[in-house]
Amino acid sequence: MESSTDKTEYKLYPSRWILLTSVTLLNLANYSHWIAFASVAKQAAEFYHVSGSQVDLIPTLSYGLCIPFCLLAVFIVERRGLRTGLLLGAWLTAAGGALCCLATLPELFGKTWWSKHISFSLTVFGQALTGMGCPFISCVPTKVSQNWFGDSERSVATIILGMSNPLGLVLGQTLTPFFVRQPTELPLLNLVWFLPSLPGFLLTVCGVGSSLPPTPPSSSAASAIQSKRRPFMGTIVQLFRNKAFLIIFLFLGAAMGYISTLQTKLEQILCARGYSDQLAGLAAAGIIVAGFLASFPIGLLAQKTGKLIPISKVSCVPAVVLLGVMWWVLVQPGLPHLVLISCLLLGVFSLGIYPVMLELSVECTFPLDESVVTGLCYLSSAFQGVLLMFVENLFETPLQTEEELSIQTCRPVQQAIVTEDMEHMKAKDYTNYLLFINIYMAILIVVFFAFFNTEYRRTKATEPRNHSPVEENSLLKDLKSLQES
Repeated sequence: MESSTDKTEYKLYPSRWILLTSVTLLNLANYSHWIAFASVAKQAAEFYHVSGSQVDLIPTLSYGLCIPFCLLAVFIVERRGLRTGLLLGAWLTAAGGALCCLATLPELFGKTWWSKHISFSLTVFGQALTGMGCPFISCVPTKVSQNWFGDSERSVATIILGMSNPLGLVLGQTLTPFFVRQPTELPLLNLVWFLPSLPGFLLTVCGVGSSLPPTPPSSSAASAIQSKRRPFMGTIVQLFRNKAFLIIFLFLGAAMGYISTLQTKLEQILCARGYSDQLAGLAAAGIIVAGFLASFPIGLLAQKTGKLIPISKVSCVPAVVLLGVMWWVLVQPGLPHLVLISCLLLGVFSLGIYPVMLELSVECTFPLDESVVTGLCYLSSAFQGVLLMFVENLFETPLQTEEELSIQTCRPVQQAIVTEDMEHMKAKDYTNYLLFINIYMAILIVVFFAFFNTEYRRTKATEPRNHSPVEENSLLKDLKSLQES
């Protein structure tokens, strides 16, 4: 039991941990699978007999489908409830993973059921399904923590749920190069990253029984339930009239889009300067792991002090400097330690504030539906991530000197000149591309630092106030009607 300051008792239910675990597992499975292809792009290209740009289609399509399906996801979660949205996300994630696994499973046993072209097409289609399911899972972290967890647990729940996305990236990016060293081992990728979706799927189908608990866990959750339900488009319009939300929409979307882009492209960027796939995997993992570990002290400090805005802004300042440092370090050969250190620091000062930003997005938009707020931020990250991945084509520059061509590890040196059908992975100079995406991110950090401010609306809703018995009965009726709908 938890007692609120308004003399109403709010109960916490054990089933909240089942819900948290199912969402976390589905996020881990979804994100680890699509990023895994980017971490072994050369092997995937050779296995499927396609080019490096065609392999890029797998994570790009999965990520890009989040844009149209994100609006559908937030609409369904907001109108039909959390459970309906999670069921759709679980089915799509499991079905997509199963199809990818089926595409290459025969080759694990030395058999061939279909051509490489069909195998690649099935993999792309499977990844498309997981991309469709991703928004249904990714838009719910703040909705789960707000409606199922008490005030003292909410920040930790947001950290775990919010960081399960990047942790999935860590697993896929770091572990995959260690068990897919040769093209013939690629079927292991589809099998290994399909398996985590099964417990998440089963927990969601069998363990998540309702969208809301029988009674609210906190006074802010009770206030949100009691507030008048708005039309979906009315909520969207109101959000885009909110200056504070617009800044978070752009800034948080850019930050997550930048991280996803870097995770997808890092192996190609580093192999052009002679670094191994293993180093690329460790560097990419370093960003996420450092951000995950930093998010706990940053999030708990923000919860304890209530100073979400100053803490988030102070954390952003070193990130601007690090963007400049990383632009130089990532295009220099022979600096593996600096690559790792710069990636670790970038994770601390950029990704470490992600859960705090999710909490801020709810604070500045309360009592609007949390899934719509988080879903739109996710939509922004997907759109900006796809944009940042796409503009690589505008800055494509081949390696110029013999020295550069001799140290690159994107393909064997003897294959520096290849025919079109042998073009598995072309080594490129990413200097101008990195300069563009880093300046883009730095500008939005400056915008957030200079112009973002908001009142803590959700915190105000938890301030002491007295409810009459009539108001309390009305609150319970509102909750019951929402559960039935």
